[in-house]
Amino acid sequence: MTSKQNDYDSFSAGVKKKINKTVLLSVIASAGIGHSSAYGVDYRDAIKLYAHSQIVNDSQYQCFYKLITKESNWRVSAKNGSHYGIGQMRNTTYKNLDGFKQVDWSKRYIEKRYGSMCNAWRFFVANGYH
Repeated sequence: MTSKQNDYDSFSAGVKKKINKTVLLSVIASAGIGHSSAYGVDYRDAIKLYAHSQIVNDSQYQCFYKLITKESNWRVSAKNGSHYGIGQMRNTTYKNLDGFKQVDWSKRYIEKRYGSMCNAWRFFVANGYH
């Protein structure tokens, strides 16, 4: 590969990253004001998009998506007994976090406890909880 090709590839990757970040921020911003009738985006859509940006492997994201849909249907204010938020955690700090932070906390918890989103989903299917 030539030096010119490397420069182009680096530039192209940088532009794609910038565009993806811009699109993500636009969707999140429009969702932040409630509901955008132009795009039909609500807060949960923005949280899902954010989660996918953090879990880039699509099969792992699909497992995370199924898990969170079963746990809370992506409702940040979901409550089930002493469990709160999209990931249904017991931590009282977690229940006060916005949806984006709840995604971060849930992702970190799942990776630490199960090693991957799909391992957590398989556990959930087998046991009814995670």
